[in-house]
Amino acid sequence: MQNRYDANTIDGREDATGLLHATIDNFPGGICVLDNDLTMLVTNRKFYELLDLSEDMFPVGSNFEGVFRYNAHRGEYGLGDPEEKVRERLTHVRRFEEHCFDREVGTGLVIEMRSAPKPGGGSVLTYLDVTVNRRAEQALLRHKETLEELVLLRTEEIERQAEELRRLLDQERHINELQRQFVTMTSHEFRTPLAIIDGAAQRLQRRKHAVTSEFVEEKAGLIRGAVSRMVDLMESFLSAGRIEHGNMTYEFRPCSLREVVERCVARQHSITTTHRFHLELNDLPPVVVADTAAMEQVFTNLISNAVKYAPVSPDIYITGYSDGGSACVAVTDTGVGIDTDDLPKMFTRYFRARSSTGIAGTGIGLNLVKQIVEAHKGSISLESRKGQGTKFTVTLPVTNPMLIATCDEAKAG
Repeated sequence: MQNRYDANTIDGREDATGLLHATIDNFPGGICVLDNDLTMLVTNRKFYELLDLSEDMFPVGSNFEGVFRYNAHRGEYGLGDPEEKVRERLTHVRRFEEHCFDREVGTGLVIEMRSAPKPGGGSVLTYLDVTVNRRAEQALLRHKETLEELVLLRTEEIERQAEELRRLLDQERHINELQRQFVTMTSHEFRTPLAIIDGAAQRLQRRKHAVTSEFVEEKAGLIRGAVSRMVDLMESFLSAGRIEHGNMTYEFRPCSLREVVERCVARQHSITTTHRFHLELNDLPPVVVADTAAMEQVFTNLISNAVKYAPVSPDIYITGYSDGGSACVAVTDTGVGIDTDDLPKMFTRYFRARSSTGIAGTGIGLNLVKQIVEAHKGSISLESRKGQGTKFTVTLPVTNPMLIATCDEAKAG
């Protein structure tokens, strides 16, 4: 290794030269001292190992330009003209300025390269293997980025959950308000028929000694109508409660939809004589598979709504027809109609349209109708324009294997 040093004895002590040689050779990094003309004055073993150079090819006394050219031609500096890359590096190193940078060499090691100016001209170059440290830093950076991404995702998830919670709280407040309105409307709905019954009974009492059959029939009709209204209300409340708690059961069997509608119309006609019902039911299928009592609830609700929301439009049109494998019944009035913005909410429980202001109602009827129809694998649609009336169309499958199977199971049970 003696050819890698150009040193004289210090104060005549030859052991100092050996000590210097040993110190440089055992330095944990590479060392290369350049003269002002880039001649390599001092090197050590680590210099050649870290840069993957041959000591025989670049011994002490060689010019460092050869190292640049060798590295450039073997691709250490990347793509491009090797000579151009050599010129760039020669220009930089000849400034003999202090600088430091990392470079990954062909062996895969990451080398920290430092240059410090040497007294009298030239530079002292040192090379340290920082591969482990840099890989650890990169891993730490990736871990940090992963953590930041996880924190961001978690933050977004928390924000979504918070937004969902706010939505649910708003929905809960809305439901509470609707329930409050429902209780108010319900008490009014019951008070009205009770007042009718009480008033009719009082008139009968006052005229008990001079009543005519016509008078009795009139007052009895009022009482029956009020009682029928209360019974319908109670049945709607009970059915809504059973559906909400999953206790609603249906007895599916063949039934005449025409007869169901006609019974509902006759019952409504006995309550009110102010409206005319125009029935066109001849095109209905003779039989559908359905729960008769549930269907009566559906059409009682729709027909009574048509009467209630068309107080000065006496004509109610009820049309039945077949559509493929389905039976359809449309109930149409020419009453107050519904605002366009309210149409999507009409089947929501407790919701009442703005056009229903001043008209008695609970807001559960249409929701109940929709759930019954959908339990029959059918559908209900709504068409309406403010001030021009409303049309509800119920579509039911004529035969439904699932419903028939349910009916058969119920009978077997």
